[in-house]
Amino acid sequence: MEKILVIETGGTFATGSVEGVRSLEHEDKTIYDYQIVKERLSRFDYEIEIMRPIYTLSENMTFEKLNMLIEELYKIDFAKYEGVIIIHGTDTMAYTANLLSMLFSNKGVPIVMVSANHPISMKESNGISNFIGAIDFIHDTDIQGVYVIYKNYSDQIEIHLGSRIKQMNQVIDAYESFKNLTFGVMSDGVFFKRVGKDMPSFEMINESKDRYKKEFKLNHNVLLIYPYVGLRYDYFNINENIDAIVCGVYHSGTVNSEDVYIDNSINKLIKQAEKYGIPIFLGELSSQVDPYESVVNISKSSVVNPIYDISLENLYVKVNLGLSICNNNKDLVNYVNDNIFFEKVVM
Repeated sequence: MEKILVIETGGTFATGSVEGVRSLEHEDKTIYDYQIVKERLSRFDYEIEIMRPIYTLSENMTFEKLNMLIEELYKIDFAKYEGVIIIHGTDTMAYTANLLSMLFSNKGVPIVMVSANHPISMKESNGISNFIGAIDFIHDTDIQGVYVIYKNYSDQIEIHLGSRIKQMNQVIDAYESFKNLTFGVMSDGVFFKRVGKDMPSFEMINESKDRYKKEFKLNHNVLLIYPYVGLRYDYFNINENIDAIVCGVYHSGTVNSEDVYIDNSINKLIKQAEKYGIPIFLGELSSQVDPYESVVNISKSSVVNPIYDISLENLYVKVNLGLSICNNNKDLVNYVNDNIFFEKVVM
């Protein structure tokens, strides 16, 4: 009998609803109690092993909790398992998936992250379908890596590379992959992989190696800023306690850089960052599009680093990870630009 390791971290998947209020303390019954799950495990002759390094609603995720999860994952002998399923909440799944993709994508087995849009005891929940899909994916494929599985609004069970997953689109209740490059779908227990030059083959994935051979830890202060009309950069208290800044850009790959209204201009932020030697990373930028003059100009600053062809979620995670092993900004930029688990999409 082969084993699947299930790592429980909480999330809506593990909640119950009492008088219209959802809570981790009111879980009706576990995923392992459902007959369809028992039947699937029996069909494939799988045995479940469970560990719970953290237990939280994912909106309450912190670096401290993620470090606890990472520390336990470093201890695992992955060769003992056919695959790993990580139960996680939807709210911060994208950050955790990108994080684990950078650290554990080359352990020889599929690590599949699952969640639920509603408590699994509710008939409208997709949690059981996601969990069954994860079991099927582990059984039907022979690849390592970190993946996110989620049944979307059109009842498709999609598989995303963990390194390309974007934050949940709460309007349509679905995850999206960077550049809309979903890895594939599950249908009747079979995985159908998306084909294209921007999609890694099974061979490429299985040849992926750990190039860093270090144990990372999240312990730095990185400021993440999304642009919006009316953003006031003078509201940010930029000081020596900030290790790096990640700035998103608009669709055109730009941010406000007019000095007429200096408090709304990123130049205000850049001047403060230069004062303390804080690196600024710009994303999501495409290397295949001619940049606007404004971006060219702000990139002339010694602290500004435009980063191309990865998602903002992945950029934020990589900056945090890079700070834990890099001794200088040059090494940090090199780490962020490294294509670790196919997060880079040039198109």
